Amino acid sequence: MKDTKIRHWIQAMAAGDSQAFKLLFDEYYPRLYHLAFYYLRSDVISEEVVSDVFLKLWNNRKRLVEIEHLDFYFFQAVKNQSLTCLKKEARLPQTDELSSKSLRIEYNEPENLLIARELAAMIEEGISQLPEKCEMIFRMVREDGMSYREVAELLEIAPKTVENQMGIALKKLKTALDQYQQTKAKSSFTPLYYLFILLEWDKSIDIFLL
Repeated sequence: MKDTKIRHWIQAMAAGDSQAFKLLFDEYYPRLYHLAFYYLRSDVISEEVVSDVFLKLWNNRKRLVEIEHLDFYFFQAVKNQSLTCLKKEARLPQTDELSSKSLRIEYNEPENLLIARELAAMIEEGISQLPEKCEMIFRMVREDGMSYREVAELLEIAPKTVENQMGIALKKLKTALDQYQQTKAKSSFTPLYYLFILLEWDKSIDIFLL
């Protein structure tokens, strides 16, 4: 499980393992960069902010073992650093920088290993084509395991907005899946239904909605 893996790295980092730190960096950098860009609208400054946060994480690595919700902690640190940067530089987000997709986030879930590469690529493409905020919210909930409340707090939006954006994302992905299914109508490609269940699973309950 992802949490077990992250905890293992944190424990190794606390003992001074720089390789574990690199693994943590590679795991989180793309999504943390994306959040920083959400506030800063600058590739260079977003990279600096995330790098600075990781440096602080390394310097305070022994304290990380005490943190319960690591994902939220990392995202909150980047948000705070981004807002501090905005205040320090007295700058406003620039909408003319259109490189928010310059770092494409990978979508790798262990549960999807049995799904054909073709389908996995189609799903990733569908996620990457979601509106920027919708994509980020979807990834925070589905990939980082954050609750709607946590995402709303990070992005300073209403939990209902998070719910609505998730609904939009799932609806668009369902449409893409339906189109894919039509092209495979004559086959017995059952992993399609398995993936759809994964996408439709609501993390607020403990059962699958079939």
